[in-house]
Amino acid sequence: MCSLPEKFTVDSHSLTYGDGFSGSHRLRDTIARFITRYFNPVNPVIKTSFLSPLAWARQLSFPGSVSWTKMTASCLRARTMGKAKIIGVSFGEMDPFGPETVGIYEKALADAQRQGIRVKAVLLCNPQNPLGRCYTREVLEAYMRFCQKQNLHLIADEIYALSTWKNPDFPNAPSFTSVLSVKKDGLIDPSLVHALWGMSKVRASAMLFWWDILTLDFGSNGIRLGCVISQDNVNFLRAAEANSYFSCPSSLSDLATSRILSDDAWVQSFIQTNRQRLAENYTITIRFLESHQIPYKKGGNVGFFVWVDLFDPIRRQVNATLKKQAEANVSSENAARALETKLQEKLLKHRIFLALGADFGGDVPGWYRIVFAHEKEYLRLGLNRMINALGVFREELDTGLA
Repeated sequence: MCSLPEKFTVDSHSLTYGDGFSGSHRLRDTIARFITRYFNPVNPVIKTSFLSPLAWARQLSFPGSVSWTKMTASCLRARTMGKAKIIGVSFGEMDPFGPETVGIYEKALADAQRQGIRVKAVLLCNPQNPLGRCYTREVLEAYMRFCQKQNLHLIADEIYALSTWKNPDFPNAPSFTSVLSVKKDGLIDPSLVHALWGMSKVRASAMLFWWDILTLDFGSNGIRLGCVISQDNVNFLRAAEANSYFSCPSSLSDLATSRILSDDAWVQSFIQTNRQRLAENYTITIRFLESHQIPYKKGGNVGFFVWVDLFDPIRRQVNATLKKQAEANVSSENAARALETKLQEKLLKHRIFLALGADFGGDVPGWYRIVFAHEKEYLRLGLNRMINALGVFREELDTGLA
């Protein structure tokens, strides 16, 4: 177990507004140094590049603007920005991490324009949640070319950047590549590229970009502090700084983050331990799923979640129920989503929570997200409860009680 740095004293300055609403000089210097060390930016991040803790400019989210994505938690968090509208992009059977997806985005953009919708940005969650995979440098470059051509901002939510690990079944799975580490020459105007990172996600707010109840790279939900990094867009940074008045970080969170991230030895030890434990728990989870013939999306090597198809083990009962609903003139999509919700309710009655596929814009009903970042004893307990809930739900479908 990694222990936090010692000598964690609080000075009087940390019980005031500090150096302002956009984070202390100490914090901005510390995060700049941290990002430069772990995200491998082409140009080192420095204080004058500005990192705005807990600030998000309305420049990219005024009414009528659109960010789009699908199958990513960033889509959900983006709805908290101003009045931003989300256009989900479906990939069907196509690998959502391949460069050929640019064509899908081009079609989605054209469709939006025909409807009179002004698209402002492309939003990526990289590493991706809930599929637990990283976009390759090749794909990021393809998206940059697309955004340059269409004059779109590229916003990369890199909140899971340090939670990568080795997948024993896919040892060559792509590792994390930050948009900050990609050379922009000949690809995109650097002012159109922005990266997001933080110590945790936080609950929704008009000006905050991250919200959730899950642990991230440092598992520090109580700190509730994040940053936006944009190295070549002065107007955007000024807007972010102006809005930080409404979302300034706690000076104590400011101090805690500065002390934690400035301890290089502790940070390195924590990251290594976190990666090792995530890899172990991922293996426990997928082996359990395989032993119960439950399909899951393979190839993951980042984060703390697995995307699973819980309809597959009860496919006969699901199909029979949907057939009855169709005979009652209920659309197949509505019936399947209703069944998905009922299964989630059954899981909750068995004291286990799994996020709905619909919450992530999933195209196919029946998929859920398992979070495996728990003590191993509780992880196994939760997985067994899931199986028990599935068994009860199967019986209720057979008897028509569900």
